[in-house]
Amino acid sequence: NDRELDEYIDRVIGTMSEDQLSELEQSPYPYVVKIQGKVKELIAQHRSGVFDTWLEQDKISCLPNYALPAVISPTAFTSMVPKSLYTAEEDMNEYEFKVVWALSELDNVKWWHRNISRLGFQINGPVHAYPDIIVMLHSGKVLMVETKGDHLDNDESKEKAKIGDQWAKLTGKQYKYYMVFETKQPDYPGAYSLERFMEIVKEL
Repeated sequence: NDRELDEYIDRVIGTMSEDQLSELEQSPYPYVVKIQGKVKELIAQHRSGVFDTWLEQDKISCLPNYALPAVISPTAFTSMVPKSLYTAEEDMNEYEFKVVWALSELDNVKWWHRNISRLGFQINGPVHAYPDIIVMLHSGKVLMVETKGDHLDNDESKEKAKIGDQWAKLTGKQYKYYMVFETKQPDYPGAYSLERFMEIVKEL
């Protein structure tokens, strides 16, 4: 709240030297940016902590209340890849194409869908995870796949992978979540290399 924010800023200013205070008066913007960044970091930590506690206390559950639309109208689209759920799917980057082509070649894949960016299905948590690809297998399992270039192996991706992994555990065996990096195999839950991901999907 505002009172806690004021107290935090007062504590920060209270630790400054006279030279720093003089610099703050003359050029406040760099300090504002630093304080804003720290506040956002503290808020994110608080949200994550509360979310983890609520999970442990069974205060969070997943309900089957999302339905795919009957028709989609992506502004930029592709119809090149077999087994797409819709006649035209939202256009994809090179790595996403690589993943859906590989999936479409598997016998156990019934269909795939390019989740509409920021408008389709999302996994809610302290941060939101937006799967790029939704896959239905002939077994009835549904896979939520979030593709990531290797350069995006960072704290934000780690947090999203954690949320996705927690979501999958709450939803039961029918639903799976995978954050798929091109070559990297991160050491945190929910994240896989493309090679490892394909090995798993083949046997689902």
